[in-house]
Amino acid sequence: MRRSKTDLAAKVLRCLRAKELGKRAYTRADELMKEIAHEIEPGQAVQLAEGKKAILKDNYAEKDIVWTPCAARRWDLEVIET
Repeated sequence: MRRSKTDLAAKVLRCLRAKELGKRAYTRADELMKEIAHEIEPGQAVQLAEGKKAILKDNYAEKDIVWTPCAARRWDLEVIET
């Protein structure tokens, strides 16, 4: 079904707002991850609620080069059931 140009423009604007919100959320997540990486060592776990824990992972551990077609973050959190 074809939508009117007004409906399509509104959808495009919603999409752009969502992308901007996502960009801000990823920026904040990157800042928090940097803080976490300065507070704990890779492999160290943090107990979370509901029987889960998060482990800091160094995605570059034991690697000199990481090939990727896009951005690759060094730090990540793995959440596991305990």
